[in-house]
Amino acid sequence: MRTFVTIRCGERLCALDRATVREVTPLPELSRPPSLPASVEGVMNLAGEAVLVVDLVRLLDVAPDAGIDPIYRHVVVLHQDAGLAGLLVDRVEDVARVADDAIIATDGSTTVNDCVVGQVELDGQTVHVLDAGRIFLAAERVRLGDIQKSEQARLDALDA
Repeated sequence: MRTFVTIRCGERLCALDRATVREVTPLPELSRPPSLPASVEGVMNLAGEAVLVVDLVRLLDVAPDAGIDPIYRHVVVLHQDAGLAGLLVDRVEDVARVADDAIIATDGSTTVNDCVVGQVELDGQTVHVLDAGRIFLAAERVRLGDIQKSEQARLDALDA
């Protein structure tokens, strides 16, 4: 059995392995320093830790859901080797336990960086299983890690 956090990304329902999720927060006010690349929505201060927030709907290039009120979106904070990363999602739907044999593997070429590794049916809906380690390209992880360290130093300087 595996435990997944199910998330709404535009018109798609996706799932992340629970072990890769550090925490979920309501969408806070994000700062947007001028040095941020367009792919980064902003930076959130999570109890003194700088977390770069990337819009997963935009990153996966899925159609946005016009029925979602942007003020009620969530940030899924991931455990990452290069520092903390947050995924801006439309909604965190649920936590679900799934049998390993219920997950159908994908052919490996369905998304950018092959981050969709499978799919599963939950409550009559197809849920795309994401590999958190593949969401960002290697070069993106390095660049985001560098920016996160810089933003962390800025936050630390404010506290000093």
